[in-house]
Amino acid sequence: MTRALRLTPAVAALFGAAFALPSLAADTNTTGLPSYPSASQGKMDATYRSIPNGQHCIQYASDTPDGLAAVEAWYQKTLPNAKAEDINKHSLYGSFKLDGIKLLVGNDIVNIYRMTNQKTTSIEIFKCKDAAHG
Repeated sequence: MTRALRLTPAVAALFGAAFALPSLAADTNTTGLPSYPSASQGKMDATYRSIPNGQHCIQYASDTPDGLAAVEAWYQKTLPNAKAEDINKHSLYGSFKLDGIKLLVGNDIVNIYRMTNQKTTSIEIFKCKDAAHG
C-alpha cells in the first residue's frame, strides 16, 4: 500500500525555504587566506583559472560596506608579512583605474579596492598555484 505524504502549506513553505537557503547563502572562502569579518555575499571559484599575469588561481570575492582605509588596515595587520602595492601596478584589470591596494603573500594576491561612487569595498582573494610571469 502506497501512501502519499501530505504537507500543510506552512510545512511545505518551511521545507521550500530550507532547501532554497543554500543557494542564497554566500560561498565559503577555501583559499586559506583570511576573510574580512564583515564581508558578505562571498563567491568562491570552483576551479583554478588563468589570470592576466599568467598565474593559475582560484578566487574568493566579497564586498563590505566598511570604508576602504579600514579594510586595508585590517588586512595589513592580519597579513603583516604581505608586500603592499598600488592596485593599479601590474593591474589585473587592464587600464581601468581603481582606488586601493594589492597585497602579495607569496604567490597569493589580496586585492582591496573601491571604485568611484561605489558604496562598498571589494575584496578579491586569489590563491595561486604558481608565481606571476613577467
